[in-house]
Formats: sequence, C-alpha cells, structure tokens
Amino acid sequence: MRQRNLTALTLTLVLAACSTPRGTPTPTPEPARPAPAPAPLSPIHQNLDPLETVWHVRAGLNVAALSCAQRVGPGIVTDYNAFLKAKKDLLTQAYNALSDEYRAKGGNWQRALDTDMTKLYNHFASPDAQAGFCDAAAVEVKRAIAATPDERQAWAETTLATLDKPFTAPRMMAARGLLAMPVAEPAVPAGWRIQLGAFGSQQAAEKAWTNVQSRSAELGGLTPHFEPVPGKPLIRLQVKGVNSRAEAITLCAHAAAANFDCIPVKEG
Repeated sequence: MRQRNLTALTLTLVLAACSTPRGTPTPTPEPARPAPAPAPLSPIHQNLDPLETVWHVRAGLNVAALSCAQRVGPGIVTDYNAFLKAKKDLLTQAYNALSDEYRAKGGNWQRALDTDMTKLYNHFASPDAQAGFCDAAAVEVKRAIAATPDERQAWAETTLATLDKPFTAPRMMAARGLLAMPVAEPAVPAGWRIQLGAFGSQQAAEKAWTNVQSRSAELGGLTPHFEPVPGKPLIRLQVKGVNSRAEAITLCAHAAAANFDCIPVKEG
C-alpha cells in the first residue's frame, strides 16, 4: 500500500512538472511596423521628368565641387570632372530637353532659365545643410559616375533624393551640421579660377568664349583667361578673380544655364 502511494505521488509530480501553469498567457508578437515613408523632396525638385532630374543632379554635384573640398577633400572636384565626362551625352540630352522646354514658353527664355538655375544652385548652397550635403555628395558622385542610364534614370532619382535629404532634415540636425562645418570661410578662396572648358586649339577656345558672350550676359562681361595644358594640345578657357564661394556658385549657375561646364581650378 505504501509503495502504491509513493508511485502515485511520483506520477503526480511528474505530470505537474510537464504541464503549463494556468494563468500564464502566451505572449503575442508585436506586429511589424511599416517602414517610414521617405521624406518628400524639396519643392524645387518636385514634379521633375527623368532628364530634369539628371540636370538637378548635375547642379548639386557642381555645387559640391565648388563648396565641399574643405570638408571632404579635393577629390570631389576630380570626381565631378569624371562625372561630366562619363555622362557627357546624357547631360547634353538633358540640357537640350530643358532648353527646348523653356524656349517653348516664349519670351526671354534664356533669362528665365538662368534665373531658375541660380535658384537651384543657391538651394544646394544653403549653409544650414552643407555638412550633410558634402558628405552625401562625396559618396553619390562616385555612384553617379558608375551608374548605367536607363529610360527612367532611376539612378538619378536615388542620387537626387540622397543629395536633397540634408535640406529636408529637421532643423536641429541641420544646426548640428552647421556647427561641424564653419561657413564663414569661403570654400573658393582668392587665387582660384572658374574653368568653362578645355578645347583643342586657341581658336576653338576663343570661339567658345564668343559663344559664352552670346549666351550669357553675366559671364560674357568678364575677362577670359586662355591657358595651355602642359604636354597636351588643349587650351583651357577660364575666368580669373573668383574671390568667394557665393561668387563662384553664381557664376556656375550662369554657366549651367548656358550649358557650359564650371570647375574650380586653383592657380599655380
């Protein structure tokens, strides 16, 4: 009898150990939270077609070449020049489409395009977001060089969104970026020039300057500088005496409106 009771007690303890305690609910996993929607682009970048998006990317990377060497190093200028070469045909296509659009509006379309390019360049030059913008541009310019163009120009959509993100971030983040990069110092100091292109002969460079004068009153009123490239049959067309970041950005906006390259070049 005693043995039977011990056996029953043992069986009861085993069953109790294997059972799930009453009153302990099974935890319910939290539903997956949807990813936050991407921040909207700045108004100046909205409702663009694929080729307009490409041109806005060019403008952003041009401003980076003018403004960001102090923060990310001089390689940003070299990379921007490589981007212009890698996407030369696409950029020509984008400019032609853009100028046709403005021409169709009638009136002084070149002046209207020049005004809008100045607004676009000034947007990218906004000091509150320069730290984040420069960091993004240093990465995105390399991706833009390697990108394969397609009908939608999806690479340009992605690049523009990344370049624009610092300008749509909360103001507190922008303020931290402002502290990280003093903007009182001009990014293009005295002793720099703006290069509008390199040509196969002096005659070709002078002809290009004539084109500049006919297509941009602002640039055409400046004094050109023709500089031979050592060891190469090329003549650089430059404008000397750029004394501030703001001046360089304004000049390059005028150049963009007339479809000329605009690269900062250090004298000496």
